[in-house]
Amino acid sequence: MPTSATPSPAISIKETLTSVMIAFMMAFVFRGFVIEGFLIPTGSMAPTLMGKHMRFVAPETGADFSVGPWDYADPGLNNRPLSTQGAEPRAAISVVDPITGTRFQETDVPLSAGDRVFVLKYLMPLFNPKRWDVVVFKNPGTRENYIKRLVGLPNEQIALVAGDVFARRAVPSDGSERGVKAWQDDSWRVQRKPEHVQRAMFQTLFDSLYTPPSASSLVGSTYSSPWRAEGSWTGVDTDVTYRQDSPSPSTLTWKRPIDDAVAYNQSRVGLQQTRFPAPDVGASLGIEPDTDGANATALLEALGHEYRAQVSQSEIVLSMRLLPSPDEPDPAWAELVRTKAPKRTLAPGRVTKVEFWHADQALSVFIDGALSAGGPEDGAYELTPAQRIAGATGRSLESLLAQRPAITKSILGNPDVYRPTKLKWSFEGAAFTLHRVTIKRDIYYQHNFRKATRGAHPNFPVVLNSDQFFMCGDNSPSSLDSRLWALGAGNGSPNPWGTGPDPWISDQVDNTVGVVHRDLLIGKAFVVYFPAPLKDTAVPIPDLGRVRWIW
Repeated sequence: MPTSATPSPAISIKETLTSVMIAFMMAFVFRGFVIEGFLIPTGSMAPTLMGKHMRFVAPETGADFSVGPWDYADPGLNNRPLSTQGAEPRAAISVVDPITGTRFQETDVPLSAGDRVFVLKYLMPLFNPKRWDVVVFKNPGTRENYIKRLVGLPNEQIALVAGDVFARRAVPSDGSERGVKAWQDDSWRVQRKPEHVQRAMFQTLFDSLYTPPSASSLVGSTYSSPWRAEGSWTGVDTDVTYRQDSPSPSTLTWKRPIDDAVAYNQSRVGLQQTRFPAPDVGASLGIEPDTDGANATALLEALGHEYRAQVSQSEIVLSMRLLPSPDEPDPAWAELVRTKAPKRTLAPGRVTKVEFWHADQALSVFIDGALSAGGPEDGAYELTPAQRIAGATGRSLESLLAQRPAITKSILGNPDVYRPTKLKWSFEGAAFTLHRVTIKRDIYYQHNFRKATRGAHPNFPVVLNSDQFFMCGDNSPSSLDSRLWALGAGNGSPNPWGTGPDPWISDQVDNTVGVVHRDLLIGKAFVVYFPAPLKDTAVPIPDLGRVRWIW
C-alpha cells in the first residue's frame, strides 16, 4: 500500500535571515583576522608587484615589460599623452626595451590597474613577521595602507651598504651606534636571503631568448649584442643560441653596465635615474658540449674582489681574491669550495644548466636548478659595512666622509664613486652550443643621491627597539619607505622628504620616525590573485597568466 510522502517543513524567513547573518559574520571575522584582499596602487614594489602601469611588448623580440603610467610621462621624451577629447590620438609613447636596449614607440597604450593581492594577517605570537616578507601595514605618517618588504627586525641596528642589508644587535644610544667606528665593528652580518626569495628578487638584465632574429638585417634596428666574443663564435649577434666550433679557449665578456635601473621608472617625471653598479649578480647558461672535456669558468669583478666559479665534468671550485693592483699584481686565490660535480654535468649531447650567483656576500653554483656548490654557508664570506664600502669604491670610509661628511647629499649617495661590476665567461676543452644565456641582478637598496637616507650613512643610524620594523620597497630608486620618511637627519639637519608620524600614531603608538611599530602591521602578502586588469574597462579582465605566489 503506497504511503504519502511527508512534506518538508517550510524554511521560515527568520531562519533564512539567521543563516545569512551567520555567513556575513563569518566572512567579516575571516576578513578581519585571517585573510584580506588589497589593491597595489603604485609601482614602489615593481617589478615584484605592479601598481598602475602600461604594459609593452617589444616588436623586435617579443619581450614584455611594464612602465609607469601616462601621468608620469616626461614631455622631454615625447611621452606625454595629448588631449583625448574627440578623435585626437594620444602622442606616441617612447620606451626602451630593458632586455635589448632598443627604443621603440607605441600609441594608445592601454593603462592597467594595479595587482590585487591576498594578505595573511599576522596573529602574534602564533604567526610573526619574518625578514624578507612582503608586508602590508599602516603608514605611520598618513595611516594609509602601504606595502613594502620587511628588511629590519626588532632589537637590531640596520645598515644599507652598497645595496645590501647588514644587521647587528641593537646597541645603546651612547654614540657607539654611529660614526666610522660603528661600521668597522665586526659584529655586523650581511642578511642573506633564502634561495626561493633570492630567485624571486633577481631582476633580469638580459636573456638571449629575446635576441632579435637576424638583428643586423632589421631595418632601423638599434640592437647590438651585449657580449664581446673572442674565439670561433657564431650566432652571438643574431641568434638565441651561441655556437663555439673549437675546443680552444674562448670567452664572452659582458659589455653593458650591470646596474640597478628599473624599467618601470622610465616615464617618471623628475626622477633622475641614479644607476648604482649592482655587485650581486646571477649569471646562467645552458651548455651542450659536443664531446667530453668541456669546462666553463665564470669570473665576476665586484666589491674590490674577483669571484670565480670553475665547472668541469668532475668538480666545481669556488674561489675569490682581491683585485690585482700595482702593489700586488697577482694576488693569491682563496679557495672557498671544492666539490664533486653532479652526475652527467657537461655530458656530451646534453644541455647542462649552469648558474653562478654572487649574492649577499656568498658564492653559489647551481647545476640543473639544484645547489651543487657554495651557498649561504659553504660559499659565504664576511665583510663589515666599512670593508664593503672600501671594496665598492676603492677608497676607505674615512677618506670618503672626510671629503663630504654631511648626511644630506652624502658622497655615499653618488653612484660615480662606485666601481663598475664586470662579468666574463671562459670556456675550453670541447666545441659546444650555448642556450638561454642570461644575466640577473639582485635588488639594490639605494642611498638616495639628494636626500638623507636612513641607515645608509654611518652618522644616520637605524636602531630598532623590541616592537619596531624597517621597511624598504623593491623599486628602491622610486620608493618612499623607511629610508626616507622624514624629520631629523640625526645631526640636527632637517630632512625635507615628507612629514613625521601622524599625531595620533605619535601619541598612542610610537613617535619614532622611519620605523613601523608592531601594532601597525596588518599581514604578509602571499599571492597575486587578480593580476592588473586594464583600467576603465566595462568588465575588468585579469591577466590570469600572471597569477603568482609572492616571495
